[in-house]
Amino acid sequence: MSLFDLSIGELLVIAVLILVFVGPDRIPELMSVAGRYYGKFRRMSDDLRRTFNAEVARHESDRRREELEARRKEIETRRQEEREGAQRAASDAEAPAEGAAAEGTVATPMPADAVARPRVAGQPATATPDPVAAPAAPEAGDT
Repeated sequence: MSLFDLSIGELLVIAVLILVFVGPDRIPELMSVAGRYYGKFRRMSDDLRRTFNAEVARHESDRRREELEARRKEIETRRQEEREGAQRAASDAEAPAEGAAAEGTVATPMPADAVARPRVAGQPATATPDPVAAPAAPEAGDT
């Protein structure tokens, strides 16, 4: 068994030296003073340990709070982007319908020969034949 890397023999030599230099009648007073200083040292080390642990806990709390704040901001940013995306999609869906109504539809030109003739009472409406698409049928006698 050793204390501070001292063997039992070395501890006995120290005890004998204290007994010789301090004297047997002053040893109880010396031990009392040593006990008081040991108590002060112990209280100071406990205070230091508590202060250190409190500081570490405060630092960890600050770090966790900053992480939570960053997550909250990230979630808020995502929600804002989703809202803007939904608004953009809604406005894009409404824009073509509004644009067509406001601008009117652009009519594609129809060939002149595909226009229906005015209907005469008693006759069905017919379209003018397309001379390019369907050549005229040969009449009887043309061969």
